Amino acid sequence: MTFQNKNNRSFKPAYKTLRKEPSLPSEMMANPNRPQWLNLLPSQMDIVFFDLETTGGNPQNSSIIEIGAIKYTNGKEVSRFETLVNPQRHIPSVVQKITKINNEMVVNAPTIQEVFDEFMKFIGNSILVAHGAQGDIAYLSHHMKEFKNEDFKNFFFCTHLLVSNILPETPSKTLSGVAEFFDIPVIDAHNALADAEMTTHIFWKILDVCEKNGIKTCDDILKLQSDAETIRKLGPGINPAVVDNFPGTPGLLFVLNSHHEISYLTATPSIRKSLQQLTEIGMDREMNRIIVDASGFKFERCSSLLDALMQEKRELKRISLSIDPRKSQSRSENFLQIFIPDDMLDYARAFPEKVPFFIPQHGELHLLESEEDDTYISENKENSNLYVTFGEQDDTVIPITRTRRINNISRSEKFKISRRRDDDMTTCIRIGHLKEGVGYCFGPFLQPKSALNEIQEIVTHFPFEHNTFTMQERFAHLRVIISLLNGNINDEIISLEKSNKKIKAIKNFSKWLRSLNLLREIKHITESIGINFQKQIPKSGLCLISNNDFKEFDIAIVARGRVVKKTRLPFEQSERLKSSRYFTRLFENYIEEIISPLAPIVFTDDICSDMELFSYWLHNKKGEGEWVDFTELEGLFNTSIL
Repeated sequence: MTFQNKNNRSFKPAYKTLRKEPSLPSEMMANPNRPQWLNLLPSQMDIVFFDLETTGGNPQNSSIIEIGAIKYTNGKEVSRFETLVNPQRHIPSVVQKITKINNEMVVNAPTIQEVFDEFMKFIGNSILVAHGAQGDIAYLSHHMKEFKNEDFKNFFFCTHLLVSNILPETPSKTLSGVAEFFDIPVIDAHNALADAEMTTHIFWKILDVCEKNGIKTCDDILKLQSDAETIRKLGPGINPAVVDNFPGTPGLLFVLNSHHEISYLTATPSIRKSLQQLTEIGMDREMNRIIVDASGFKFERCSSLLDALMQEKRELKRISLSIDPRKSQSRSENFLQIFIPDDMLDYARAFPEKVPFFIPQHGELHLLESEEDDTYISENKENSNLYVTFGEQDDTVIPITRTRRINNISRSEKFKISRRRDDDMTTCIRIGHLKEGVGYCFGPFLQPKSALNEIQEIVTHFPFEHNTFTMQERFAHLRVIISLLNGNINDEIISLEKSNKKIKAIKNFSKWLRSLNLLREIKHITESIGINFQKQIPKSGLCLISNNDFKEFDIAIVARGRVVKKTRLPFEQSERLKSSRYFTRLFENYIEEIISPLAPIVFTDDICSDMELFSYWLHNKKGEGEWVDFTELEGLFNTSIL
């Protein structure tokens, strides 16, 4: 039995549909190191609001001069702590001016070593709250190590971080600025106890905003804050000990957040390996947010990594995520693109007969096809799925959009793929993930900057971007550049030589001279620069992947770097792969694209994604299937036999 959500997305409930997959009780899934109180509301906790006045920002060379703290239990104030502290050093004049604490005032005050135990006893196991808490916590951690040789383990809320994440429009994020934003009176600023009291009022206001956005528990608020220290203390949401129980086969892995919404997905050659990576805190803050907030996962087995990548592409169109796996895994950063300038495209549309190659339109691109051989009926291939979450929840629905987070939280351009070209783009040549437009692509390159420098040097000899040349000259320059990068410049030289012989120098001397100069420049550049991009052009051919479970080949037809068609072939019919008729049928709709390397590509979002995922598969298949280039079997192509 399956259940449908509002987007008509079907998911299976936990465990009930499993047969051969491992089934683990939910208490084994959750990270056992998480404290139990995380699911409580802040108003149910012991909280200490505090502030430190210090001689500087670094506990290594500065000292505390005042402590002010207010303790709350179950949402009500129960006690206060206030003391000046002798820093045993001169208080800088700027600090005296700000805090109104001078050297005479602290001369008889206790040192931090004398008061530290008392303050730690006052804090106990409470959650601490401060504005800019990381700076104050650094002092407590320093002295905890210094006096007790222990780590400071208390969790903390930082009102500065919380306001920055949930109310970024706040004009000033200083303590006084936030207080004014919430209409809280600012009295005696930079007095430790007064600042602690102001922090108290601000914190309860922040909680009201959080609750309106579905962020209620201590766990929710800590994840919203998501500073490096809090992430380290929380650790991964999924228990790393469970990883070995899951398959190392290709598939699609979904991660669910603490509100049982899909927060991340990825295609993977090994479900187990990707799950392992999602149980380890890394260096990237945005990815750590996903790992810490994970409360479960679901996976769908696929017959191959290529199949998983194609399913992932479809899912990414349906699900809005803060992190795009294609960008976070740097799958597509090293492509080189050459775009045809807009004025050249306008000219080509107006005078197609004057352009030396055909420019395809959107309607002439082939969409992905799936072919089923009429002579072969496959058995049912429903994937085995596993959906695992922790704790009490409704297992019937998994939302496919993240409704809990407001839009400006956890959104980083670092992990977003933008397909649109920048309006102020000054050059038609770029390195990175593929963008929309009309042009050509090469790569990906192991040394992209070197490739970019090389192509830019070539363009100085054949400046197709400059409108100081005629359109015919610019198209001729572009054609030479693409021929150089495609590795068929010799064919272009022969074509130019034949064309030049037909030009009558007496009647059309200028055209003959331009052609002659172009030939000389080509021969010069091929001798002076070592061009070897032949292996970096978009590939065409067949992906042959053995599916041993069903004793068949999964076949993907690739035209100019993207999968355009999928079909299957039983092992016992493998001889058909050597058949001219079968091979011709596979490629007959795509032959014009394949044999026309000078024809530009219309880069739509779909085309870009297809080219990137195929390139990623080709470089990461690690023994999965076989790649057969079209040129190796080109002799089989013969439309006359169809």
